Amino acid sequence: MTRPGAGSLSIGALQRALRTITEWLAAEIGRQAGTMPDWTELEWRLAPAVASMHGVGALLAMQWRWPGPSDWLEFLRRQHAAVLARERRIEQLTGCLEEHSRRHGFVLVLLKGAALRELGVYRAGERPMADLDLLVRPADAEAVARLLASLGYREIGATWKHRAFEPEGPGWRTQLGEHADSPIKIDLHVKVAERLPLKEHDFSDVIWPRDGAPGIHGYPSLAALMLHVLAHAAGAMVARCARLIQLSDIARIAERMTPQDWAQLAGCGGRERRLWWISAPLYLTSRYFPAAARAELPASILADCPWLLRLASRRRSLTDLSYSRVLLDPVPGIVWARSPLEMARYVVSRIYPSAEQRTQLATLARTGPWSVEPRWYAQSQLRRILQWMARRPARTETMQPVRAALAGTRYENRPA
Repeated sequence: MTRPGAGSLSIGALQRALRTITEWLAAEIGRQAGTMPDWTELEWRLAPAVASMHGVGALLAMQWRWPGPSDWLEFLRRQHAAVLARERRIEQLTGCLEEHSRRHGFVLVLLKGAALRELGVYRAGERPMADLDLLVRPADAEAVARLLASLGYREIGATWKHRAFEPEGPGWRTQLGEHADSPIKIDLHVKVAERLPLKEHDFSDVIWPRDGAPGIHGYPSLAALMLHVLAHAAGAMVARCARLIQLSDIARIAERMTPQDWAQLAGCGGRERRLWWISAPLYLTSRYFPAAARAELPASILADCPWLLRLASRRRSLTDLSYSRVLLDPVPGIVWARSPLEMARYVVSRIYPSAEQRTQLATLARTGPWSVEPRWYAQSQLRRILQWMARRPARTETMQPVRAALAGTRYENRPA
């Protein structure tokens, strides 16, 4: 049988296949899939691409309970082995950073995946970690950067959220799934913030440890961890790049939270009512994890969500808000705007990106998870606009793993 390539598929057929796979995998991880997937040959071949985009290959390997094609089962096995190997390397790196931070008097805070690993939220080999995210005080950032350089790391780019560091030597970009030998990047943050969609919401005050002793710290509370995970998911939803692993993170933390933890989270809103966005990621999570994501938050906080965002959050699926959505949306975060003026400012920013935004796009083209094919981000804004007007282009972040999966490429690494 001739295997279809990405070029022989219509966008409509590809979108239907990605939606079928994404929604079934989400239901399976949320323990709602009652029967094995009734997928076509094409859908089985695309399943590794979807699992890679959503960061759930290793998680599926730990709970897969169905028969399936040998290529798919081998993919899951390799993902679990790769994540286990990377965890061991990350543990060694974390230990090294702990020693140096104590010696030099730095406070480092483990963020996101690293913190979840330390808390035992996932079993060994379940959750991938492409980067090690660290929060440092702004006054210590340059000194910590020099420390990383002394450990063999070079700075490869910066966005408004963090500075990215990678081990010296040839860089590699994984096309499909996790790879045990891919470099462990370090993202250095001086704040914990998200833009929703334009205004920056800074939550660093909640994340900083109460104990300022040198060394590596975790989040000061489950509420602080949940706030960051929810904010990170919200930021991804704005750009329509939410991942299933993010919803799994939210659900697993929610399982551990007590009413007191939820009350502490609600208190993070303050008089500024800065949790107006929080119901959006909670709505999306509850669609797939109904038992674990029943937020015990005051109705007043949930009611702060703008009606358009509330409506969209209830109607849109994970497919709609992730890389499983094939076609590029020129204004993906428009429903997050809180006023007509903010909507207008957001649209203008998408047409005429600032120098900072252009720099960030260039950085993503070099360092992003799908940067093997940076062509879309490397061209000018005018060319991107003209291409979108002439033909609705497919998203690079979607098509790259799709092409790799259809080509039968398990792991294809190339120098950066």
